[in-house]
Amino acid sequence: MNRLVLMAAAMLFATTLAADDNFNKAGASGEAIIATSQDMELYDQYHFSPAYRAGDFLFLSGVVAEPPGDNPATPEEFQESLHKAFSAIKATLTAAGARFDQVVKLTTFHVFDSPHFDGDKGAHVGAFMAVKDEYLPAPYTAWTAIGISELFPDRGLVEIQLIAHVPAD
Repeated sequence: MNRLVLMAAAMLFATTLAADDNFNKAGASGEAIIATSQDMELYDQYHFSPAYRAGDFLFLSGVVAEPPGDNPATPEEFQESLHKAFSAIKATLTAAGARFDQVVKLTTFHVFDSPHFDGDKGAHVGAFMAVKDEYLPAPYTAWTAIGISELFPDRGLVEIQLIAHVPAD
């Protein structure tokens, strides 16, 4: 499996730990941010960080949203999956002492013609934007949306990656 695939898998299943649980790892150029015990297991096994702080910037690995169940997701079900993905992102931001209003760059990778989504490209983008705007309201961050042919896991509909500016106190 490639590194991007493993990053996405780790973020998809993130759960929040108590504030006194700290798995962060200091490195020569920054600090790996590891929000959950599951993230720590994946960090050890596959050698990547759900997020990495370098100076005043925090780089979050991709988080994949996929439809629930075995049927193609409706736009409403896709939005539910997106809320789970953004909740995982929030857990990682919180572990790093960051907030959504500090996000400066959003990059998303969309499988627009997925057989796992019951709708067209417009419905896909509309569902994504509705949820994204709940977490990242105006003034809007920079955003690049890229159409791709597939993600890991196979039923993945979008992968969300971001960069936050988090000045040291």
